Amino acid sequence: MYYLLFLYFAFSYLFVLALYRLFFHPLSGYPGPTLAALTNWYEAYYNVVKGGGLIAKYEQLHKLHGPVIRVGPNTLHFNDRQAFHDIYTYGSTLVKDRAFYDAVGVHAPEGSATFCDPEVAKQRRGLIQPLFSRKAVMSLEYTIQQKIDKLLTVLESYSSSSTTVSMAVAYRALTTDIITSYCFAESANVLDSPDFSHPILQGTKEAFRNIWLPYNFSFFIAFALNAPQKVILWLLPEYEEHETIFHHLLEPKDQEPIPSGMPSNIGTFYALKYPSIHQKLKKELEEAWPDKDRPMSYTALEKLPYLTAFIKEVLRFSIGVIHPPPRVVGPSTPEIGGMSVKFLHTNPDVFPDPYTFNPDRWLVKDTSQLLLDLAPFSKGPRICLGLNLAWCELYLIFGNILRRLDLKLHITEDTIDNFRADNSADYWIPLWEKEYRVFVENS
Repeated sequence: MYYLLFLYFAFSYLFVLALYRLFFHPLSGYPGPTLAALTNWYEAYYNVVKGGGLIAKYEQLHKLHGPVIRVGPNTLHFNDRQAFHDIYTYGSTLVKDRAFYDAVGVHAPEGSATFCDPEVAKQRRGLIQPLFSRKAVMSLEYTIQQKIDKLLTVLESYSSSSTTVSMAVAYRALTTDIITSYCFAESANVLDSPDFSHPILQGTKEAFRNIWLPYNFSFFIAFALNAPQKVILWLLPEYEEHETIFHHLLEPKDQEPIPSGMPSNIGTFYALKYPSIHQKLKKELEEAWPDKDRPMSYTALEKLPYLTAFIKEVLRFSIGVIHPPPRVVGPSTPEIGGMSVKFLHTNPDVFPDPYTFNPDRWLVKDTSQLLLDLAPFSKGPRICLGLNLAWCELYLIFGNILRRLDLKLHITEDTIDNFRADNSADYWIPLWEKEYRVFVENS
């Protein structure tokens, strides 16, 4: 009897909740899938079952329903360039969605990126921002150059189509060594591992592949935080052999996440794929840098117009965070027009033919509109702290790689065709299943 009564009240509650969400909820007037309006499991299905397919689904829904769609019981998604600036550039009072950031940042709850309150985040950024200033980064230039020199030495050993290397892995190794040297004054020395087979690279990749589990199955968080460490390592044995490395890297210190090397990887691919782009870069670098055996400084490289245009186009293609960083709005929220960086960078009204890699678009007289909508590091008060370090790395990496080595693409059936946002899976950052490999052609 009590069992039947419980079922009656449970089904009655779900029925009333469904009616409310469909017809009486404040977001009920916005278009979108009925299932998304009813339950957050719609998002979980595309995140987990469809393997990071949510952003691709959002793109389909916008084509069907327009610039504003309802993607959850309490969630809207925008495909309107003004909305991005309303939310991130000017929306300094908007609070991050705690449920989301507590889940994706469960490994580092004291990291500055996971603070939801803008005032708390501002205080933390104020403490560490000087460490990521342009002046501080330029003082690190010698260290960055040393790591790049080591990478070039390693790459020279891959000197034929029978000995190739994945540039995605090579760049992740490089940027990991740079950031660990910067944050800990002690490099992880991933570049010294044969074929860059350091466990930290695979561990980081697996961490992103599992990122949607704690968000969509929140009980995982409570379990992970309270279960004995031996149980966690038994369930996730891939972390056991290098436990001390992860504990060292994931201590609640004020550091940026380990860079993926994604912009370097994408830029090298397009430079090698299109001979016209490659030749323009090489010609400019050879004229400005006649003796390639003597280092060229970051400040000198950033004055090269075509290299700068190339890097801006690379950053437009290599979206750091592909998933929309959610914000909480309320009655006092200013009017929002909103979109994620993925939609911002592929907006044809600002970037004509957006899926074509074209550095020349940045060489026109007035690029103010393009620069306004270029947001690889986000915008506003929560902009990425490491942007100065990223710019320095990109100039030094591309300058050295393109001037000092003659890389060739090794094309196979598994080589990726294009690094486009619609070809990647959404695991907070974009992940590609395919890669490309290169070798160095000796002159």
